Amino acid sequence: MEIIKRNLFTKLRADNFKTQEVLEPMSAFKTRKMVCMMRNIADMPAGEVVLANPLLNMRLKHLQEKERLQDTPSLETIYILRIIVSNVNATMNHGIPIRGIIQLGQYIRSRGPKVDYGKLNNWLSQLHISRMAQLQGTILVSCFGFTKEELPFVKKTERQAIPLMIRTITNTEKDSQAWHFKQGKGGFVYNNSTLLRRNLRRSLRYYRYAPIEDISNFIRNFGRSLSEIEE
Repeated sequence: MEIIKRNLFTKLRADNFKTQEVLEPMSAFKTRKMVCMMRNIADMPAGEVVLANPLLNMRLKHLQEKERLQDTPSLETIYILRIIVSNVNATMNHGIPIRGIIQLGQYIRSRGPKVDYGKLNNWLSQLHISRMAQLQGTILVSCFGFTKEELPFVKKTERQAIPLMIRTITNTEKDSQAWHFKQGKGGFVYNNSTLLRRNLRRSLRYYRYAPIEDISNFIRNFGRSLSEIEE
């Protein structure tokens, strides 16, 4: 399994960050496993630039609007915030989005010097997603060859970042399945208990990184499912 993971990230680095690394030789079976992981990464839905908590989402909009009205707005800082928020949204609903984190890394490499990281850190704190951003940065450091100096929003590496990421890309369960309640003939409402447990487990995994957003996201999904009862 270790060689599969090494080759997976070697290929991702070579394809997305133009490194000159070469894959280690593997058996046909292990190559197929790696291809399956690549497919899982490609198939994961992208996140939306929205926060589930209404107050924090309103604050997100206000921060962007206020910055755009400045005499010299830092559009690069707005854009990197939007990438991070999109990745938070994807993480809460599907698991850690490798494609979104690669996008974050590519933007830092191309536009990073123009980002106002002091302002970004302040925004992340106001939105209560600093640790979620740090989780994303830890993966860039651990798997994609970034240095901490390139990621001023990473104060310390998150211990569980890599296990959480590996769980996402090796998970064969379809975490993105719709979570619906149904109404039976007798008028009783019931739901898919397997999907309910799966959503609850995923919510608990990320609670420590953004508790307000995590709880809000779970409640929003629960409420949305109730409002779309399948008769």
